[in-house]
Amino acid sequence: MKKKFLALSLVAVMTAGVLAGCSSKTETTPAEDTKETTDGEADYSGVELTVCTWGGSTGAATKELAADFEAKYGCTVVIDEVNANSDRIAKLQSQIESGNVEDDVVYLSGAFAKQGEGLDLFEKIDTSVVDNMDQLYDFAQNETGYGPMVCVGRFGIMYNADMLKEKGLEPPTSYMDLFDDKYAGLVSLPAMTATAGPYVLGAIAEDLGGSLEDYQAALDLYKEKAGNIGLWYTSDIVPALTSNQVAITVYMDLMLPVLQSSGLNMTWVDAEEGNFIDDVFINVVKDAPNKELAQLFVKYALEKETQEKFVELNNEAPTNKTAEMSEEKDAILVYGQDEFDKCKFFDYDFLNGIKPTLIEEWQKIVA
Repeated sequence: MKKKFLALSLVAVMTAGVLAGCSSKTETTPAEDTKETTDGEADYSGVELTVCTWGGSTGAATKELAADFEAKYGCTVVIDEVNANSDRIAKLQSQIESGNVEDDVVYLSGAFAKQGEGLDLFEKIDTSVVDNMDQLYDFAQNETGYGPMVCVGRFGIMYNADMLKEKGLEPPTSYMDLFDDKYAGLVSLPAMTATAGPYVLGAIAEDLGGSLEDYQAALDLYKEKAGNIGLWYTSDIVPALTSNQVAITVYMDLMLPVLQSSGLNMTWVDAEEGNFIDDVFINVVKDAPNKELAQLFVKYALEKETQEKFVELNNEAPTNKTAEMSEEKDAILVYGQDEFDKCKFFDYDFLNGIKPTLIEEWQKIVA
């Protein structure tokens, strides 16, 4: 979710109101005067379900996607826009510690979702309510019992073909190529604090005979070639690409259509080392005021039809293995078991454990 679909920039833009049959601090139940909607579903008229996710077009897409859910249950879905994963984690911690939980559902990128599990920020998924988990790919069915992977993308290399042609340069084919002197000043890489920062370092470490557990040679290369990197990005690389500040980056496949629609001749590279999974998990917040409705929202988010709509709205691939996408989207996005098998998934428990050290070492280099 990560997530994400920035539409040229990630932006943050809740008003908590007390309506009939609704409370922001105590768990709500279907309205007393109307037990069921006309189609037999539980009636949550007057209830506000708060969903914490990215801002910008991701927040807008989530709100648009929720229209059918609102119609089905009579509720209102409020989007709490918090762009940074780390800020979402901090916000949930604060709410839970104060005993004043306002958010019901949260979307988080994989490493942060795993961090949230460790911090006891979520409710376990109630499979008697969320009864469609078996429709997901195996890798999306979180074995811990917390929220599953709701959508997925990938990080990989993309480049401005026109800029490279003007400079007489052939495109890169691997992550190691990005440190080649011929691309000096043209490359933007994710900072170590960004989601993909450790991913790239791990790929370089493996190229040099190491791994994420044995990364010193990769750090040495970073130090040697630090001057070649035109920009280390933390979240939004789009402005630097559209202004031709840089020509090559490691970024999410979901942004390719956005960059191309802005007039850039951006091209995707399946790097020799492979691509990295960019996954998003959906969770019910611990002590959420509307737990039952939140579980229903998770079920809704996993449905075939919902995921098919979301890929059209936000360019993120479905984790429901029965969901389909257009040929146009399939040409750009990771989709289907065969393509997932070519991507690298990460042990987030391990990654979260070493990330503070990686950040510290990387900051010494870039400083």
